[in-house]
Amino acid sequence: MSLKRRLRSAALLISLTVPFVALGTLPAQAAAERATDDQITAYAAEATLTKDGALQVKETVDLTAGGTTFSRTLATKVRADSERDRTYDVRDVSATVNGQPAQGFQNESIDDGRRLTVNVSGQSKIVYSYTVDNVVAESTEGREVSWPIVQGFSTSVPKATVTVDVPFATWVTCIAGRVGSSMPCTSSQLAESAALQIDQNGVPAGGRLTFLTGLSDQATVQPNAEFTTRWSLGRAFTVDSSTLGLAALVLGLGLLGAAALWFFRGRDAAKVGGGAPERPVLDSSDGPQFAAPDGIRPGQVGTVVDETADVVDITATLLDLAVRNYLTIVELPRQSQFGKLDWELHRLNPGGPELLPYEKALLDAVFADGDSVVVSTLGPSLRPRLNLVREQLYADVVTQGWFANRPDAVRNRWTTAGVVLLGAGVVLTIVLAIVSKYALVGFAVMLAGLVLALVGQVAPARTARGAAVLGRVAGLQRYLLDETSADLPHSHRLEFASRCLPYAAVLGLTEKWALEIAATDDDDDPDAGIGWYSGPENWHLSDIGESLSNFVTSFGGSLTTARRLF
Repeated sequence: MSLKRRLRSAALLISLTVPFVALGTLPAQAAAERATDDQITAYAAEATLTKDGALQVKETVDLTAGGTTFSRTLATKVRADSERDRTYDVRDVSATVNGQPAQGFQNESIDDGRRLTVNVSGQSKIVYSYTVDNVVAESTEGREVSWPIVQGFSTSVPKATVTVDVPFATWVTCIAGRVGSSMPCTSSQLAESAALQIDQNGVPAGGRLTFLTGLSDQATVQPNAEFTTRWSLGRAFTVDSSTLGLAALVLGLGLLGAAALWFFRGRDAAKVGGGAPERPVLDSSDGPQFAAPDGIRPGQVGTVVDETADVVDITATLLDLAVRNYLTIVELPRQSQFGKLDWELHRLNPGGPELLPYEKALLDAVFADGDSVVVSTLGPSLRPRLNLVREQLYADVVTQGWFANRPDAVRNRWTTAGVVLLGAGVVLTIVLAIVSKYALVGFAVMLAGLVLALVGQVAPARTARGAAVLGRVAGLQRYLLDETSADLPHSHRLEFASRCLPYAAVLGLTEKWALEIAATDDDDDPDAGIGWYSGPENWHLSDIGESLSNFVTSFGGSLTTARRLF
C-alpha cells in the first residue's frame, strides 16, 4: 500500500471520528464527563461484512458495575468532510448479560444515535449484537468499508481487540483515541485470510476506535453509504449555474409581470401633450382676467401632476382660498428683530356651492376652533382633520374624470401586493436556505416583490381626459416659469399675479410670483395690504416676496408636523 494512499485514508478516518458537534448528536462525550464507578476490564469485537454490504457486529464487554444499569451510545451520524456528514443505520440490536437475555434492556433512538441500556450488578459480561448498514462507500481509489466500532462508553477501555472479516480486503487503517484524534491504533494488520486484526491499548472514556479498509476489484459488494449535506449559510446561498439561472429566471418573470401590469393597468389612457405654453389670460370687457386651464384649482393641479394629495397641494389650496376672498392672511409683528414670522388667519365667509368639497373641508379643518387662528398653533387642531381633506381631494380628481380610480387606493393595492410577495420571498428564502442551496431563488422573489411595490407608486393611471388636463397643466407651468405679468396693464398686474401665485406655489415657483406681486409696489410708503394679505405696521408690499415664501414654508411645516400626508 502506497504512502499517499495511507495518508489519504488516515485523513478520511480523522474526519469520520469527528462528531456532529453542531447538533449535539453524541451524548457519550457528556456522559464520559460524569463521575462513574463502572469499570470495563476487557473488550473484544468481531464483525463480518455480508454480501449485501451490511456489517454484522458482536461485542463482548467485561464489566465491573458500579451501579444497577449500564449505558453506552452508538453514533449513527459522523462528520465525513467539510460539507457532509455520513449516516449509518443500526438495526437488529440485542444484548445479553452473563449469557442470559439482558434485563431491562432499552434500545432508545436519540439525536443521531442509539442509546443502549441494560441492568447489571457486580461482575458482568455484556454481549451486544447488531447490524450496521451503509458502511460501504465509493472513493476516488475504489470502495472502502468503515465503522467506528469501539465507541459510546462512559468509562475507558483498557484494551480492545477487534477482528473484522472483510472479503477481498486490500489494506487497513485504524485510528483510536478521543474524538478528533489522529493517532493510529496500537496494531492493525491484514491477515492472509483478508480479516482485519486490530489491537488497541487503551480507548479513553468517550473515545473511539475506527477502522477503514479498502476492497479489491474482485469484491461484489456494492457501495451503500449515505451522506447528508451539512447546513451552512454559504451552502444555502450557493452561487453556481443552477442557482443563478433559476434565480435569474424567477426574478425575470417577476420583473416581466410587474412591467406587464404597469403596461396594461398603470399607464395613462392617452399620451400627455407636449406642454406648449398655456397663457392663463382671458380678455374681457373689464380687461385681461386670470383663467386657469379647464378651470382647474391649485390643489387639483398638484394631485393630477404627481398623483398624490400632499402638503404642497393643501398649502396652495389655502393660498387660493385667500386670493378668492374666503380668508385673509395677516402677518404678525416679530417678537424681536430676528424672531420668527407668524401669521393669523381670519375666515371671511363659510362659502357655498362654489367651493369644492375638499376646499370646504380644508376651511373647516383650519378654523375648527374659531374664525381666527395663528399658524404656529395649527398643528394640534389639524391633526384629526387632515385625512378628510386628503380623502376629499382624491375623491374630487375621480369625480372630475381625471382618474378611473383613486390614486391612493391604486397605490395601496400595488404596494400591498408587493409587500405580500416580498413577505412570501422572505419565507421562501428561509425555507430554501434550510432545506437546499437555492436560497437565492427566494431572494429573487423578494426583489420581485420590492420592484412590484415600487412600480405601484407610479401605477395610478390617468384617463384620456386626465392626460389632456395634465398636458395643459404642463403648458401652464411653462408659462409660469418663462413669462411675467409685465405685458399686462399695471392696474391688472396685482390681481393677475395674486391669482397665479397658488398655481406657482404648487408647481415650485412661489418665489418668482411673490416677487411679481412685490414688483407692483411703486412707492416707498408703507402699505396696508392687498386685501387677502396684510402685514404689520410699516410693512411694504415690496416685502411680500420674503413674507409669502416664509408663509408657504411655515404653513406646510404645520401640516407635516400635524400628520405626514405622503
